[in-house]
Amino acid sequence: MQRSALLLTFFFIFCKTNAQYYYNDVVSLKSSNSIYSNLISNNVHEVTATNVQSDNTPSEDFAYSKLIKNNGAVVLTHTELETGSISNRYDTYANGLLVQSQDSTDNVRTTVLYNYDNKGNIVTIQTTTDDTAMSTHSTELHKWFYTADIPDSMIRVKDNTDSTIIHFKKDEQQHIAEEIWLKKNREIEHYYYYYNDAGMLTDIVRFNTKAQQLLPDFLFEYDEQGMISQLTQVLEGSSDYIIWQYVYNDKRLKTKDVLFNKQHELLGTVTYQYR
Repeated sequence: MQRSALLLTFFFIFCKTNAQYYYNDVVSLKSSNSIYSNLISNNVHEVTATNVQSDNTPSEDFAYSKLIKNNGAVVLTHTELETGSISNRYDTYANGLLVQSQDSTDNVRTTVLYNYDNKGNIVTIQTTTDDTAMSTHSTELHKWFYTADIPDSMIRVKDNTDSTIIHFKKDEQQHIAEEIWLKKNREIEHYYYYYNDAGMLTDIVRFNTKAQQLLPDFLFEYDEQGMISQLTQVLEGSSDYIIWQYVYNDKRLKTKDVLFNKQHELLGTVTYQYR
């Protein structure tokens, strides 16, 4: 299999970071709920996708489908990768918000419960993971605290014993500017968030000990409608990065994901169809 196909399918499905809690729990969750709402408002019942490699060859072992059922209350997502991995995800929505996600990928089953306040702010995220192959079970709880609907702090509790406190600093416009992780009163991680004049997130940065300077993990660009048109992600533990470019139709539904490497060489394209 070509390396481009491996990269494309891997990042198409798993392009997320295990860090930056504000980005994952708040920004990405709001974006995901917004995408869902747009599917519902456009009366979409099914989304499928095809994967084409850099040489315009279809990835025959790749499959993706998303079915919206029960008047939008349930979303079923099925994914098959060239690596042989198969994933099935069962999402449940209430009042336009994701409240439960169950994902089964190979031998790993993950269940995530989302709880919101009456203003739609995420309050808790509880994740349970069971790996039948390794006979392991783990839990993780994120508990969020707010002032005037802006996060002040979050407590992450791993397996009911291991706790990390995350504090947030705000800029003059009340945007989250810094995310600081504390464990046993010792700082273990520090992220910086930057925004454009319209208040949209443009950079997530942290101090790179190897380079001895602040370097970005994510860079965001937007189109005239305020939709993300490009996402640059630095690969963890590497100076390499990938570039996603996104194309939308007039209904603000994404029609293409186009992936490039650091050398701006095309790695592949995912094309979406809606009905």
